[in-house]
Amino acid sequence: MCDKIKKYSVIILTHLPHDELIVSIKKLLAQSIKPEKIIIYNTNLIKFFKHIKNRLEFEKLLYDNKKCIELIHIDELDFDHGKTRNDAMRLVNTDYALFLTDDAIPYDNYLSENLLNAFKKYDDTLVAVAYARQIAKDSATLKEKYTREYNYPDYDIIKDKSNEVKLGIKNYFCSNVCAMYDRNIFNKLLGFEENIILNEDTFYAYKAINEGYKIVYSSKALVSHSHNYSYKDQFSRNFDIGVSQAEKYDIFKNIPSYNEGIKLIKYVCIKLIKGLHFLLVFDFLIECFYRFLGFKKGMNFRSLKREECIKYASNKNYFLKKGLK
Repeated sequence: MCDKIKKYSVIILTHLPHDELIVSIKKLLAQSIKPEKIIIYNTNLIKFFKHIKNRLEFEKLLYDNKKCIELIHIDELDFDHGKTRNDAMRLVNTDYALFLTDDAIPYDNYLSENLLNAFKKYDDTLVAVAYARQIAKDSATLKEKYTREYNYPDYDIIKDKSNEVKLGIKNYFCSNVCAMYDRNIFNKLLGFEENIILNEDTFYAYKAINEGYKIVYSSKALVSHSHNYSYKDQFSRNFDIGVSQAEKYDIFKNIPSYNEGIKLIKYVCIKLIKGLHFLLVFDFLIECFYRFLGFKKGMNFRSLKREECIKYASNKNYFLKKGLK
């Protein structure tokens, strides 16, 4: 248990989780500052154990820590990036809430301590969110490793209104893969936006910054997380990003993301060339083409048929539940 000022809970959103969830929970229970509560908020009860090979170990972990861990199931069609997290937050009564995804694993025993320290270091009356640095897993490809390096550098970044020109769209970047929220500020700002396809964390950061708060990227808070997406996966993922930006055009029209995308491409390509991985450069450029194509399709989703949007989207439920205007 931690002192009154530093009490926090953890909310893990799961969907068809793997054994990584077991590792993550064990790491959370071993943190230097332990959570008051771990809430596992799951979609799809029937298939919950589909990919968990060590079911007995998981069930024993829940039983041994039943006072600390709570498992909640909701219907898959009820999932919404914003609303589901808002619902989970209502179960929290601590000062802070740490959101994690089921494939993110604390890198060491100081993840939560470093996130909590970020609030104090940069004025806990003004910091709305502190999010962690993502370290690519051992299984990650080189292009994924370098992408994580670019997006999650080894130095802290303070994001507020004064840094909008300097940081551009990155000023509003925040990742709920691993992010800790001040619950009092969260409630004042009425939580995450609901009925959205993606980017609830970015929209919250935008709202918080425009209300005078700060977002802190804490480079010492480390979490293992990466994906080895196929070209098709990248297309679908970026289709969702395009849809989210098209629906929030008033926000993004003055902070375009193209320049940031070009910087990322240059960074990864230079790293691959320096390592003499020339074939991987072409592989990465093809991936970027699929990313760009997906993004452009998403930005123009209103011109597509609903069936096309369902086909292209990563979050298909968004269009299954919502008719296009």
